Amino acid sequence: MAFSGGVILGDLDDFLSPAQDCVLPLLQAADGGTAKVDGADVAKVALSRVPVEQPLVQRPNLIKPKKSSADPKAEIGQVSLSDCLACSGCVTSAETVLLQQQSGEEFLKRASEAQLTIVSISAEARASLALHCDASPLLTLRRVAEVLRRIGVAYVLESSAAEAIALLEGKAEFVRRYREANRAADGRTDGQAAMPLLTSHCPGWTCYAEKVVDPVVLPHLGALKSPQQVQGRLAKSCLLDAHNRRRLHHWWRLQSPLFAAERSCWLPAAGRGDIKAVGLPGLLKPSQVYHVSVQPCFDRKIESARPHSLLPGADDAKEVDTVLTAAELLDIVRGAAGGAVPEVSAGTAPADVLEAVSPVALNGEILTDLLLGDLCAGRTQPLLCAVGQNAGNGGFIEHIFKEAATELFGVQLNSQSLEFRTVLNQDMKEVQLLDSGSTQRVLLKFTAAHGFRNIQNIVRRITKPSTDPNRDCGHFVEIMACPGGCLNGGGQVSVPKAARGQQRRTHLQELEDILIKGDGTAVVPPSEHPLILPLYEYMVTAAQEITQHEILRRGGLVLPDSSASAKLEDLIGCTGVRQWLAADWKSLKVDSEGNAVVGTSALKW
Repeated sequence: MAFSGGVILGDLDDFLSPAQDCVLPLLQAADGGTAKVDGADVAKVALSRVPVEQPLVQRPNLIKPKKSSADPKAEIGQVSLSDCLACSGCVTSAETVLLQQQSGEEFLKRASEAQLTIVSISAEARASLALHCDASPLLTLRRVAEVLRRIGVAYVLESSAAEAIALLEGKAEFVRRYREANRAADGRTDGQAAMPLLTSHCPGWTCYAEKVVDPVVLPHLGALKSPQQVQGRLAKSCLLDAHNRRRLHHWWRLQSPLFAAERSCWLPAAGRGDIKAVGLPGLLKPSQVYHVSVQPCFDRKIESARPHSLLPGADDAKEVDTVLTAAELLDIVRGAAGGAVPEVSAGTAPADVLEAVSPVALNGEILTDLLLGDLCAGRTQPLLCAVGQNAGNGGFIEHIFKEAATELFGVQLNSQSLEFRTVLNQDMKEVQLLDSGSTQRVLLKFTAAHGFRNIQNIVRRITKPSTDPNRDCGHFVEIMACPGGCLNGGGQVSVPKAARGQQRRTHLQELEDILIKGDGTAVVPPSEHPLILPLYEYMVTAAQEITQHEILRRGGLVLPDSSASAKLEDLIGCTGVRQWLAADWKSLKVDSEGNAVVGTSALKW
């Protein structure tokens, strides 16, 4: 299968055995040559020692030699920055096995077997599909939903509610940390919140941080699940409850003579005695639900398999079972031609396959939300975007900066465009909120750092002794592993290979315009999303049930339900929601006692 820009290193596994020999001899042997390993010849036949059951991973040659200008007989070995960062960090052989289990073939197999299959499509992936098909995002989503329905998918979800929750909780965490840090600086408390706050919704960055970065950086990461995992947890809890209620309601209507008009055969069949009692349908469990997420990058696949991506008390059911990229979804659509989509012949281009099918209705039966509602009910448009600018990476820097300016300093910026200043390169920018007085003191400083070279700059500034990270990095850093952010993810529908520089930036701007201004899309602040209040009430109740279960297990008293009459502002950032959506980051460079772990591969350098 194809992967994103990350490098796959065979036979390297940071989780199981970080100390490995150099793979260059194996790479040379795989190319048909001969190499020396500890004085011995390694021929191509040496590769046969690899067990047959192991996945065969194409190993790229990381070391790129070139002739030395000083000595014509000498060669200089080079390793690019991206390759160096990927080594022992991004995708190892054990993770490759995991990724290969999340393929289109696996999706088709499990979708046909699962009792309930749900597909959530992210806004970034939706924009990429719409641009490729030269259609509006809403029409594209409706056509994709029809193809997926024919494959066996029960529900296709848009993910705006989960994205809104992530933004609201991200703002609450930043404000809380900012105030704690200021109290500590004033000597009013002994604790010190880790600042600046580094976003944690990019799995490429968090995976790299856990494996490579100094452990002192990890407390700076936001302790919140990404929108993908928020969506997964709600899909297998809140949506599943709604689905079970819908099944019971359908069963009741089927059995009741009050709705005989909807079932014209009921009375005649009852007279003939043909009707047999149908048993009460059983309630589905989270482990019986197959949830698929369509995302813009491959790193999301690894994220879905993290230990904290399991539902509590659900028999180790994962929040997201399979992650597909936008490009992989197009391959599935192409494969449906001539089969699930008989309107076109096999081999038809995906865009033509989608154009041939009739879009699903917006009635909440197939294309729906986390409450199984109608996308046209209570909304200005079926698709919602949380911010009007800088939405391509989830809108975190845009939303949190404006909301923090209002909550912390009483400055209203909702109707204003943020003025970013380029720092070092196009993928590193910053925005500041200045005191309106004569001092022009910096009240807030937010930085966007995209791509690994900028990640390195941020990490150095945080870990460098005797420096002030807040001054050098700002109070908040939006970190994305991909240059250009999520819209430029490796799993997006690729742009023409000839496109470079300004063409690629134009392509990303087109994607963002579709995301924000596409037909059927409206910009609605996260707190005004029609699902936000009921979802928060659900999360608080779910968190209380877990807490009460633990209290009862220990012989304590049950706590009263406090969510029934609470206001939204009281629920955002509350302890129950924070615990229910918490993410846990652990450095692989230290053991459970905090002692440094050094492998022989590190000593060789």
